[in-house]
Amino acid sequence: MPHSSIPKTWILFLLVAVSVFFVTLAESRSSGVAYDDAKNGCICHSSSATSDVTISISDLPRKFEASEIYDLNITLTGGPEITSDSQNHGGFTLTSSIGTLSSKDEYTQLMEDGSITHTSAGNNQRTWKVQWTAPSDDSQSVEFKVGGNSVNGDDEPNEQDKWNSAEITVKGVNYTDGSSLSSVSFSMVICILIIGAISRRHHA
Repeated sequence: MPHSSIPKTWILFLLVAVSVFFVTLAESRSSGVAYDDAKNGCICHSSSATSDVTISISDLPRKFEASEIYDLNITLTGGPEITSDSQNHGGFTLTSSIGTLSSKDEYTQLMEDGSITHTSAGNNQRTWKVQWTAPSDDSQSVEFKVGGNSVNGDDEPNEQDKWNSAEITVKGVNYTDGSSLSSVSFSMVICILIIGAISRRHHA
């Protein structure tokens, strides 16, 4: 009975396909990634987030004003130590529920989904500068979602690579909370009842 085997041409094809896949994956990491493609985390490096790494956004306003432009700083701390042999140190991806994100230099870039991430040059650092332009309506609240990946720079995913994410909400200066309105309305009802009771007592 003849022995069946996979043709050598198919084996060669599979090897080429797999190698192309991994090369593309490595390039996509170093040149940034859209938030929509990374919202589940940097699972190609590690299966879950870790508190060993912190990703933060500084210089956010306490409350934003309509159409104002804000300079923000993204900082990634923790993870593998940076050495003289490290080529790529970290990366990030940031999105906002409203408003517009934009790049300030060659270390970041805007993606098609409106999120912002690092470039190949920005992959060699763990701090980045971006801009956020507030919407024309400051009665809303904005939610920033950011993810950061701190790596050892050996171009290979391993347990030393760490990532984490964060969510930050900032309200507009004219933001009104529905529960606050309910509290005000309740207080007004109490005041009316008290005034009514006092008035009836005077007329008794």
